[in-house]
Amino acid sequence: MHRIEIPRFPNNKRIAVTLSFDDGVVTDLPLLEKLNAWNLKATFNLNSGLLGSGRHLSGNTTFLQPHDVRTAYAGHEVAIHTVSHPYLDRLDRSAIAREVLDDRRALEDLVGYPVRGMAYPFGTYNDIVIDVLRALGIVYARTTQTATQPFPPEEPLAFATTCHQYDPNLLTKWNEWYESTWFPQGGGVFFVWGHSYEFHVQNDWPALECIFKPLAHKPDVWYCTNIDLFNYQAARTSLQLGANARCAHNPSGVPVTILINNTPKEIPPGTTVTWD
Repeated sequence: MHRIEIPRFPNNKRIAVTLSFDDGVVTDLPLLEKLNAWNLKATFNLNSGLLGSGRHLSGNTTFLQPHDVRTAYAGHEVAIHTVSHPYLDRLDRSAIAREVLDDRRALEDLVGYPVRGMAYPFGTYNDIVIDVLRALGIVYARTTQTATQPFPPEEPLAFATTCHQYDPNLLTKWNEWYESTWFPQGGGVFFVWGHSYEFHVQNDWPALECIFKPLAHKPDVWYCTNIDLFNYQAARTSLQLGANARCAHNPSGVPVTILINNTPKEIPPGTTVTWD
């Protein structure tokens, strides 16, 4: 009988790399230009109530105009960061729900697809916030905490990262991960978060190349957005394998890779595939 396995990531990739940047500011544009050139994928967490407001962040950085959002972030993920960037752990349940749902609706109007992920403003949350998000159907919520963890996380609504963009040990961590022969095989995700305006404030745009380019163009790495990770996990866990180990049905909308005696085979979305 065939031995059938379902790898953690598409095409049996060994490691996943994902990035996350907050707030939706104009300095995202030069960042996006570089990420696109290197074929890196990122999630951008936007405050819909601040877009086009004329308000300034550090280094006199302003927010993007709403009409620029769809084009600017094409090929990446737009996610929730709440309407007004409050400390969610200081709000009651109804206020938490308004901040999240109103942001989600506004962002969906701008990008034209369901917005299902989130990053916590200021990185703050508590059990009440998590309960509200779960009730609202939010798939994941990124924290500012760091951890070495396989994927999927035990609590998707407390999704930790690997490190901040200015972690002095970022490239050391990356090299250790990439050269490792054990941890990434368990479904490792190398996850960097930050803000594009930090490069602007420190007049340090050359750091983009030093930080992110070494992550790019690795043949055994899956470059994905945050929601891609969770969408693929849902698809792979919904895959239906025949007891005879000679057929599989993929009810999801995402192609899923299986290994048949260590040989990769893709099961297209919405199809049943058989083999000898």
